[in-house]
Amino acid sequence: MKDNMTILYDIYGELLSKSQREVLDLRYNSDLSIAEIAEELGGISRPAVNNARKKGEDRLLELEEILGNAKRYMEISELLSQAENQLSGLPDTNETVKIREIFEDIRKRL
Repeated sequence: MKDNMTILYDIYGELLSKSQREVLDLRYNSDLSIAEIAEELGGISRPAVNNARKKGEDRLLELEEILGNAKRYMEISELLSQAENQLSGLPDTNETVKIREIFEDIRKRL
């Protein structure tokens, strides 16, 4: 679940409210607990942090259901891995080196 939320946050985080974005960033990117997040954000209550987390997560899931960008990202990443695995069994030639460079460029753009 955490990995999925991290991906969703990376894709859709800018579409959240400021408080939701701050809470989820501290939760998933800094791995802070609800109590630590409350303290980090100036001593707001733990229920307020938990509420922002829940609403933010719900919004991320809603956006993914509507837009499907994370699902497409995962599918493309898996296909790219399969293609790279097939390529790894081939000898290094000018063509295979160029294809590996293209795969690397695709990964950077994902």
